[in-house]
Amino acid sequence: MKFIRNRPAWPREAALVAVAGAGLLGAAVPASAHGFGQRYDLPVPLSLYLTGAAAAVVVSFVIIALFVHRPLAGALPHAPRIAAPGKQWPVATLAGQVLTVAVYALVVAAGWFGNQNSLMNLAPTAVWVIGWVGLVYVSALFGNIWARIHPLAAVFGWSELLWRRLTGRALSTGVHYPDRLGVWPGLILLFAFSWTELVFPYAALPAAIAWLAFGYALVTWTGMALFGRAVWLARGEAFALAFGAFARFAPFGPPRRHDEPASASMTAFVVFLLSSVVFDGTLATPVWARLENIVVGAVAGSETASRMIARTLGLLAVWLLFLGTYLAACAVMQKVAGGWPAAGTLARRFAFTLVPIAIGYHLAHYLSFLLIQGQYVIPLASDPFGFGWNLLGTAGYRVDIAVVGARFDWYCAVGAIVAGHIAAVYLAHRTALATLDSPRRTLASQYPMTALMVAYTVVSLSIVAAPIVETSSGPTLDPAAALVAVPPGALIPEPGTGRLHAVGPSRTARLALTFRALGSTFHDGTRMTAADLLYPYVFAWRWSTRDGGEGAPYDPVVDAVTAFARARLVGVRIVGVDTTSKSTSFGDVTFTRELLIVELYADLATDDPERMAALAPPWSTMPWTVIALMEEAVHRGWAAFSRAEAARRGVEWLDLVRSPTLRAHLAELVDAFARDGYRPVGLEGLVTTEEARARWAALGAFSRAHGHFLVTNGPYRLKDWSPQAVTVEAFRDLRYPLGVGSFDSLPIPRRGFITRIEPADEGLKLSVDIETVMKFQRSYKIVREPLATALATSPLPPVLVCRYLVLAADGRVALAGTGDLATDASFRLGLKGRLAPGDYTVQTAVYVGGNAMNPEIARIPFRVADGS
Repeated sequence: MKFIRNRPAWPREAALVAVAGAGLLGAAVPASAHGFGQRYDLPVPLSLYLTGAAAAVVVSFVIIALFVHRPLAGALPHAPRIAAPGKQWPVATLAGQVLTVAVYALVVAAGWFGNQNSLMNLAPTAVWVIGWVGLVYVSALFGNIWARIHPLAAVFGWSELLWRRLTGRALSTGVHYPDRLGVWPGLILLFAFSWTELVFPYAALPAAIAWLAFGYALVTWTGMALFGRAVWLARGEAFALAFGAFARFAPFGPPRRHDEPASASMTAFVVFLLSSVVFDGTLATPVWARLENIVVGAVAGSETASRMIARTLGLLAVWLLFLGTYLAACAVMQKVAGGWPAAGTLARRFAFTLVPIAIGYHLAHYLSFLLIQGQYVIPLASDPFGFGWNLLGTAGYRVDIAVVGARFDWYCAVGAIVAGHIAAVYLAHRTALATLDSPRRTLASQYPMTALMVAYTVVSLSIVAAPIVETSSGPTLDPAAALVAVPPGALIPEPGTGRLHAVGPSRTARLALTFRALGSTFHDGTRMTAADLLYPYVFAWRWSTRDGGEGAPYDPVVDAVTAFARARLVGVRIVGVDTTSKSTSFGDVTFTRELLIVELYADLATDDPERMAALAPPWSTMPWTVIALMEEAVHRGWAAFSRAEAARRGVEWLDLVRSPTLRAHLAELVDAFARDGYRPVGLEGLVTTEEARARWAALGAFSRAHGHFLVTNGPYRLKDWSPQAVTVEAFRDLRYPLGVGSFDSLPIPRRGFITRIEPADEGLKLSVDIETVMKFQRSYKIVREPLATALATSPLPPVLVCRYLVLAADGRVALAGTGDLATDASFRLGLKGRLAPGDYTVQTAVYVGGNAMNPEIARIPFRVADGS
């Protein structure tokens, strides 16, 4: 084979490839799309994006076939390289080894002995973010630096050096490594690592990470002791192999030959690098959710074990699917190339051409994760154990999760995936030139490989574009006909005391609702629990009984605003907690989103369950500790809940922020409650004494840090205040359940307008205009257009709600409800047969995207005649 060195054709060829890809990507208009915690609306359908990306790969192949004629042989000429570490840079190599050994030991120690909150412990961020995602990009640019500064290899090397000086013998036993094993041990360890990342439910638990790191060290040192350090790094050490594969075409790495074929095991290894990242993206798609639920339903055992089985099978199946399609493409290449070389030989020759695709997939899936989650290294460097230290003065750094958004995430994914496939087509073509003996056979052999690249492009972009959004799964109406049997274990508070007791047997209700409340972390760091959901009911029943006797808690405003709900609520039952369906993965760290499932039973006859859902939802914006603290302040005569009651009693109106006197009283009270583990009446069976101590301690720590007691679970936190102004800071924390961009619609609220009202068979027909937003880079314009036009042109229509209120002649509310959106884009109000004869006025408005501010309300007087 002819070896060609440092010819100047490479920059010109690379420029042609880059121009081809960039030109086609620019021509492909953005499509419907992927979200980073929130859906990013693109102006054209996803199919156009997929078509454009596929066309970029195909046209790039045509340009490469026309202009690239040099085979892939030896080292590719690159830009100026950074010299290979080791012999050239011994001091830098030694410093890097010392640093990585220290970090490895710190990770294990932090995992074993530190705070087990994954965001307050160095171990998860160091392993999953920096150690895996970050080093992939370093390797892809600068070569396999990891093999030189490998902490476990360094420790073994130092130990071997000491052992040799003491005994004159090598530390390794020198067992011959069987050639037939290839890199299968490394592939098995990489599969185990990916399984831990994608399947194991405790992958982000610091203690689990520490034990896994310790176990991996024992496996690595055993392999080096048996076969030698260099042999194990080249054959069995998963990360040296993975980073070596990613570094194969590093533009600033040390020169290396590229005409060496991969072994069969290395071919399988490279394909697994692709498939594992694709499977990670697949886990967030609706298609996988349906498949996983099918497997869970078919497998006996606990739900957690069943989901682990489903994901294990999925990880293996995706790898086998990618390997099978690659081998099938190579078999077709053999056929079109005249039957020679064999398909297996072609598979090994072209295996490394898949590396740019793997790098592209990594960029598409993990770059935003690295830029956001990687920021946690800054505060964790000062407090690696989560003990509240500030060793380097960086513990107060606040992670900015808005540093990148959905737009960046989508365009980065598209660019990385398409560029990776174009680079793979380029390398495959040059490999074919070096492998086959004629231009005709070379060109023919690349048709199936290019088809494979196009298929990979479409599949990977489709996965990235899957709608990963948080949608409100509202309450569901139980399909019972008339009366619903209330479970005896459902709870109802006792008037006057708020003590929760079972409703007992033989109770019925006319409405059953199931809520799936998306839990979050309160600003004091505590997690929402069932006690937080139930305590507002306890509060309402306790403070709304007027005849409770002398000294009994009562506030007329609380009584008035909760009267309707208390009169109709029959019982509340905590069903359980779902920690799987809404959990999300940012790269290799899984954030568990708890869905608290609550059943609510009411005596309310309605065909609109949202009315009752809004009436008494099992939800609280404050932890139970804050509500109980306010109750105690009122009970001790320090303040009152309502302004009217404060004036009547001659005390302060309750203020958790601005009253220095009340804050001092509350601080003493919180300290006492933390010592005693105080649990208010109604929560004795839901909160243990130790849990209560922890909750009160967290509230006390929050008040000392922020100077007030206003703890909530919203996206904003009170920072400081004065008589003239209040400053609120965004609560940027990945534990908050709503993703980046969830509130993007609020700065540009849109409105609906009723343009025409006419009679219809069922009542009234409303024609509607709505406002749409036309964006031009950083500017925008609000355009009003008919609803039919907006629905026809928008890839993701806004949420539309038409509400109406029917008032009788005396001002009494006779009817209320929501209109139905008809197929002709008009709203229909079903009034026929629902009103007695008389004069009425309908008040109705259309709400766009949840905006209820300043609605355009239409008022329509009408008369219902006898017999209508």
